[in-house]
Amino acid sequence: MANPDAKRIVTEDSGANRGRYAEQTMAGQNQVHTAGAPVVEAARDLARLTSLDAFRGLVILTMIFVNFLAGVSGIPPWAKHMPGKVDGYTFVDLVFPGFLFIVGVAIPLAQQNRRRRGDSPARLLGHIASRTAGLLFLGVILVNEETFSTQATGMSKALWFLLALGSAAVLWTEHPGGLFATKPRWLFTSRLAALLVLACALMIFRGKAEDGRIVWLQHSWWGILGLIGWSYLNCSLVYLAVRGNPTVLMGVMGFMIALYIGGRHGLLDWLGPVNNFVGVGEVLGSTSANVMAGVLVGNLFVGQPSTRSPGSRLTFMLAFGAGLYFAGTLLRPLHGIIKNQATESYTLVAAGICCLLFSLFYWLMDVCNLRTWAGFLLPAGRNPLLAYLLPDLITCLFAVVGLRHLLWPFDSGLPGAINAAALTAVVLLINRGLTEAGVRLRL
Repeated sequence: MANPDAKRIVTEDSGANRGRYAEQTMAGQNQVHTAGAPVVEAARDLARLTSLDAFRGLVILTMIFVNFLAGVSGIPPWAKHMPGKVDGYTFVDLVFPGFLFIVGVAIPLAQQNRRRRGDSPARLLGHIASRTAGLLFLGVILVNEETFSTQATGMSKALWFLLALGSAAVLWTEHPGGLFATKPRWLFTSRLAALLVLACALMIFRGKAEDGRIVWLQHSWWGILGLIGWSYLNCSLVYLAVRGNPTVLMGVMGFMIALYIGGRHGLLDWLGPVNNFVGVGEVLGSTSANVMAGVLVGNLFVGQPSTRSPGSRLTFMLAFGAGLYFAGTLLRPLHGIIKNQATESYTLVAAGICCLLFSLFYWLMDVCNLRTWAGFLLPAGRNPLLAYLLPDLITCLFAVVGLRHLLWPFDSGLPGAINAAALTAVVLLINRGLTEAGVRLRL
């Protein structure tokens, strides 16, 4: 795998951003004054909220780089995750909250887009359930990488994961270009073959438990993808139920923070097996609160709130982001800012930073219409699942053919960091090429 110690992250389908988001303005245009200069946004329907794609692309780029960098020795501590239970964070610790925030922003956009296409609430529920199942499925598979037994399975870890992840990539390919566009039977055949390969891989999988027992796929924890899946399910259902009411959404976010605090003090122990299965306080509490922060921002672009001017949206995002950051700072003495424990302060501080960064992207790209500078981020932002899988697929492929050492001629210090940056650039280039060829992956 690209980096066995790094946690993998995937986000909500960027297809949520393919709907049309109207920018309604007075007298055909809106003026936002920034640093004394008027910035004009013409009245038009945006095909995409470009800032969301670019911000997602930045998080994807950072994720790939830090995952590669995690295998490099002799680099500064600020370039790695904050250790264990240490109170604090590095920029690396903001990658996962960045994905959670993006998932949240996309939820209102995705639901509005599906309603415009005529989806009933029942179909929306089905879509939410299928996406959640896919994330949980992938999460469990990747968590079991830690226990994989080459001897019991009968093949190398690299080959097994190449087959499993490659099959998943084929199954999730949507509207591929090239040959498949003119020969749909080839697409059906390839998906059927991928399904059979994945089924066989799952049947032969064997791992070794801590006590030495040979086991099948185990649910030790949900993994990063599973955490995203549960949080996505939680916030999507809430948003659907309250029909995007911002006051209720803000109250629910506060309840989620309180849920985590209550769990830390044993007040959720009465839930017994449910709490042990999901992790109510951390998963449905603080982690979901990070997604809900994004939901509140995404809600600015849909329904009645979509009539807001860009200036009012920016005002909300700046005030909201600053408020989250300072609330997390004030609560820090309670449980600290600790990523591995998903503390309430970590959630609030990280969500606040993400909100402020996203507001900058929105101002530059969708208000000022300055987009050229972020062109290299957009392919990854619009095809995130492919960008997510590529590092592991490439690493496994090189390991299977016995050439993994070619990927890492340097693995320490500055040369190792440059090596990680080069691999990141290669992954982004491959992702861009495949995206332009029409290969898009959707959960």
